[in-house]
Amino acid sequence: MKDELGITRLTLYERTDRWERILAYGTDGREQAVDVEQVFASFKDIQTIGSENTGSLGAFDVAVPVYHRDKPLAFLLIGDIDEEEQRMSPVVKHLNFIQTLTNLVVVAMENRRMAQQQLQQVRDKRELELAAQMQQLLVPKDLPNNAKLEAAAWYQPHQLVGGDYYDLLPLGDDRYLMCVADVSGKGIAAALLMSNFQATLHASVGQASDLEKLVHGLNDRVFASARGERFITLFIGLLDLRARRLRYVNAGHNDPLLHDGTRTITLHDGSIALGMMPKLPFLRTGDIELPTEGTLLCYTDGLVEQEDVHGNAYGTDPLERALRDLSRASAADLNAAIIASFDAHRGSEVYLDDIAVLTCRFR
Repeated sequence: MKDELGITRLTLYERTDRWERILAYGTDGREQAVDVEQVFASFKDIQTIGSENTGSLGAFDVAVPVYHRDKPLAFLLIGDIDEEEQRMSPVVKHLNFIQTLTNLVVVAMENRRMAQQQLQQVRDKRELELAAQMQQLLVPKDLPNNAKLEAAAWYQPHQLVGGDYYDLLPLGDDRYLMCVADVSGKGIAAALLMSNFQATLHASVGQASDLEKLVHGLNDRVFASARGERFITLFIGLLDLRARRLRYVNAGHNDPLLHDGTRTITLHDGSIALGMMPKLPFLRTGDIELPTEGTLLCYTDGLVEQEDVHGNAYGTDPLERALRDLSRASAADLNAAIIASFDAHRGSEVYLDDIAVLTCRFR
C-alpha cells in the first residue's frame, strides 16, 4: 500500500448490524471514536477532509463512501505518505483505482455477509421446522371415540410453532381430564412455555380429582417459569361420563360453549389467568350436568378474534349457530363446518393468532 500507491494512512468502516472499523493501517487509533453515522451522513461521493479538521480525522485527506442504492455500506479514509513534498498527491493520482478497489472489496464482503445470513436463515428455518414437529407430538392425535364420548380437535399455529394447546387425558372409569390453553404472545417463547406447561400437567395428572389443588399447582409452576412476564389462559375440566358431570375451572379463558340440543350456555366459573400473580386471588369451580347428545365446544381467542377484510371479528355468533344447526352432527363434522365458516370469513387475510379448537360430543 505504501510503496505501490503512496498511501500511509487508511481506515475502513463497514456497516453490518452496526458500524465497525474493520481495517486500519498507519493510524494512531483516534479514528475509532468517530460516530460514523453522524460524521459521514452527508458524504454521498468522494470528499476531501479539510485541513481545519484536526480532530480524530485530521490525519486523513480523502473519504470514499461506498453505497448500494441509497444504503451506505462502507467509508474509506485515506491519507498521503508525504504531505510536504511538492508533487501530485498519491491519493489524487490513484483515486479512481482506490475507489474501484474499495467498491470491489466492500461488495465482496457484503455478498459474503448476505450469504452467511441466508445460511443462518436456512438453519433457523430448519430448527423451527424441527420444533414444530416436536410440538405436534405434544397434542394428542388419537382422541376418544366410543359409546359415551366423541372428541375432535383443530390446531392452527400462527407461525411454525405456537402457544396454544389442548389435551384430553383418560383417567379410567370413564373419566377424562380435558383442557384448552393459550399462552400470551406468539412464536418460540410462547411455544417453550406451553411445552413446559404440558409437561407439568401430565406430571400432575394424579391430582386431577382435586381440581382446585391442581389449578393452584399449575399457577405456581407457570409463575415460577415466566415471573409474571407471560401468562396462560386455561379451561380445564374433569369429565365423569358415568355420573354425567363436568367439574371445571375457567382461568381467564374464552368461555366454552355447551349446547344441550335446545340452548347454549357458557362456562365461566374459575379465576384469573395462570401466572399473572404468585397466588390466585380467588378460585371458583363450576359443576354442570352433561346433557345426552350434547356438545361442548372449547376454543382459543385466535378463532373468535380473527378479522375479515373489513376488520370485523369472527366472534361467537357463528359458533352458536353451528352448534344449533348441527346439534346432531359428529364432533368432526361440526369442526369441519366451523373451519369452512371461519375460512370464508377470513378470506385472504392472514391468521392473526394461533388457533385451537376441542369439541366433545356426549352420547
